[in-house]
Amino acid sequence: MRRALLSLLLVALAARVHAGQAQTPVKVTEAELQRIERAPSAKFPWKTAAPAPTKKAGGDEAVMDLNSSDIIIKALGDFSREEKQGKEVLTLTQDVEIEQIPTQSVLRGQKIRVIRDVKSGQTELLEASGGVEVVTAERRGRGELLTYETRFGPEGQVTKDMYTIEGDPRKGTRAVLWQGEDVIEAERFVNDRRLDTFRVIGGPVAILTIPGTPEAAPPAEVVGGQKGGGLLPTVSLSAGGKIRMKADGEMFYEGASGRVRITRNVVMQQDAPTGGPAMQLASDETTISLLLPPPGQPASASVFSGTLKALECNGRVEMKTATSTILCDRVTIDVQKKVLHMEMKNAKDEVRVYMRDKNMVMIAPKRLTVNLDTRETEAAGPQRIESFTGTPPSNRAAAPAPKK
Repeated sequence: MRRALLSLLLVALAARVHAGQAQTPVKVTEAELQRIERAPSAKFPWKTAAPAPTKKAGGDEAVMDLNSSDIIIKALGDFSREEKQGKEVLTLTQDVEIEQIPTQSVLRGQKIRVIRDVKSGQTELLEASGGVEVVTAERRGRGELLTYETRFGPEGQVTKDMYTIEGDPRKGTRAVLWQGEDVIEAERFVNDRRLDTFRVIGGPVAILTIPGTPEAAPPAEVVGGQKGGGLLPTVSLSAGGKIRMKADGEMFYEGASGRVRITRNVVMQQDAPTGGPAMQLASDETTISLLLPPPGQPASASVFSGTLKALECNGRVEMKTATSTILCDRVTIDVQKKVLHMEMKNAKDEVRVYMRDKNMVMIAPKRLTVNLDTRETEAAGPQRIESFTGTPPSNRAAAPAPKK
């Protein structure tokens, strides 16, 4: 997906995140997805006069397009071909590899079935199962089952262009998508390339690049504070930096709007340049808004392209740095306007910023807004500073937070 999250995020192996802290990711080597060497087999010209799908999410090639050029098929098992009701059905078994010649795209699996319309020559269904690997120039994927379905209208227009990659819960394996250094792991990926949507289902964990570059979007300080001190802690979302993310729900991307919605116990962690967590942001739900790039811009090397516009977290929000803990019900970070807004749902509740290194807590009634340029703050009423000892309460603990 050349526009933003994902019009397919084929990305590299996912690091699991436990208890709000990410483990060291397993290093993915190029050898893991190298082409499998086999004895040469037949080359099948598979060109068609009918038009191939013209609309793909982000304009990329997430899986190979068997309608567009010659391919090479290799298999160590049985090969069968039959025609049923105007459809040609090809079935290949045992260490199957299909290579698209011009693009060097490769699809592998233990069983692959291809269904084409005999009259139009269009490939309508591609199914691969058993140790599936799909490799394109920009992204890669791995799972236990892949299905890619296309449908066309009477004038050749695309009415369906969708693929699914999923793991196998019985084997305890999950699907993985790579792009550059980014990676997402989950139970299943569903990409509707006609509608330009991408859904990551089943406890996604990921390592993602924050959109933009340091030159195009300077680091945005999330919570201000004067250099060398101040009452409020300093937290940064550095453009081009890495974020480790996990959730119990799903991730859903809409290419038309540039929005990514992540649900249920979302934890996002940005590592410090020197190693170790620099910031951890936990909530019930997180929405990422992207400023999409102009059409025709070269594809990004990461899952996201364009720039980060805003980040919104809702429900039991807990923001942690090395020295501070911020508790509220909602956080909005407007990167374009450089404004951080924190608020509570109940007008009688208070936003609290615990400064653990100073044994102090800053309290603001209902809401607290910080201008990241001027460092000015605004609240619904008088702010106050109190001292505290011990460990700050948590919004994410299973038990209720300690009473004030």
